[in-house]
Amino acid sequence: MRTPDCLLALVILPLFSVAIPPDICSAKPKDLPLEPYCIYRNPEPESPKGPLLEPEAVPESTNPRVWELSKANGRFALSLYRQLALRKTPESNIFMSPISISTAFAMTKLGACNETLKQIMEVFEFNTIKEKTSDQVHFFFAKLNCRLYRKKGETTELISANRLFGDKSFVFNETYQNISETVYGAKLLPLNFKDNPEKARVTINNWISNKTENRIQDTLPLGSLDSTTILVLVNTIFFKGQWKNKFDQDNVFAADFHVSAGHTCSVNMMYQETKFRYNYFPDEHVQLLEMPYRGDEITMVIILPSRGTPLSKVEESLDLTKLNSWLDQMKETSVSVNIPRFKVEDSFSLKEKLQAMGLTDLFSSEKASLPGVNEEGSEAAAASAVVAVGRSINLHRQVFLADRPFLLLIRESTINTLLFTGRVADPCNQ
Repeated sequence: MRTPDCLLALVILPLFSVAIPPDICSAKPKDLPLEPYCIYRNPEPESPKGPLLEPEAVPESTNPRVWELSKANGRFALSLYRQLALRKTPESNIFMSPISISTAFAMTKLGACNETLKQIMEVFEFNTIKEKTSDQVHFFFAKLNCRLYRKKGETTELISANRLFGDKSFVFNETYQNISETVYGAKLLPLNFKDNPEKARVTINNWISNKTENRIQDTLPLGSLDSTTILVLVNTIFFKGQWKNKFDQDNVFAADFHVSAGHTCSVNMMYQETKFRYNYFPDEHVQLLEMPYRGDEITMVIILPSRGTPLSKVEESLDLTKLNSWLDQMKETSVSVNIPRFKVEDSFSLKEKLQAMGLTDLFSSEKASLPGVNEEGSEAAAASAVVAVGRSINLHRQVFLADRPFLLLIRESTINTLLFTGRVADPCNQ
């Protein structure tokens, strides 16, 4: 009797299979059931007037919609930067990760409807992607994240992690949870906000600290959560890279850094002379220098105003079109580079900045429309965490002396995705 049993098993076994979710990085749109609670459809664009412009060339091996999403993030990044600059003194450092903030609010968008959804689409410029419906944004976000965060090596790390923290007394929409986990890798962890918001705050901060190798502590300050908190969305981004052209530790010297007309301090200035992508734009009164990290795909761009030109003048007029024009005109040049050692840290509330940009309903308990998050609707809170790090005379060299406030961008260079943006205005006492 054993032989027939064995034969029967061999016949039946192939009929059983385990459902394996598709690899998000190789999946096609049809493979991903992206059906959020509400969908925003972009209105049909008006017919252009005047001469037609040639379509912008899409970088090689790049999905056109991923390219558009990267540009949308760039426009949002510079708009948010201007809001931060307006509300800080010229001597204050600024540092943020626009891609981290956009990701956190894209997760929020999954559960948004009505005017709340429309405002998210507009403020984060998701509505500039040619696919007309909002659900497609998540698919292209997944593809962008795959392009960014699979760039790992022995000398360069770029890591992002997402998580949902929801009050355990609420039943969260299953579709919302499934899409959050599939697209953003954001699993839901139930916490007891209602009875012990302080313990929940510590749990979230510890998770962020762990994901950033303990470089980010106390993201959510004391009192930021209370018993009415229902959901916290967290995106962390961590970057650690080595310069392709390292600075020699022996080529460090003391120099004056001019924070403002009346404030100068001594800093440790690093020096090297080699070929970098560089250009000077006399009409705009700026120099641009691009220093690659190992692997070349991630670079740091420094925008240095000419002496006598306040950084605020550059900040006020900087947009993505101008930035891309500058970057396109840079070329390999022998440059004498002098930049201070600096460490920039920043913390700020996004609420008032995003409200000024038009995202108002999300922060109103009366107006927020988030029925796709749970069965009754709720008010969401989002947290985004970031972390940032012998001479010969060449008569044909350019001199780049960063002894005054400058802008910095850390970007993925092939599609110009802005990972971090900031301002080094005061590197003193470092």
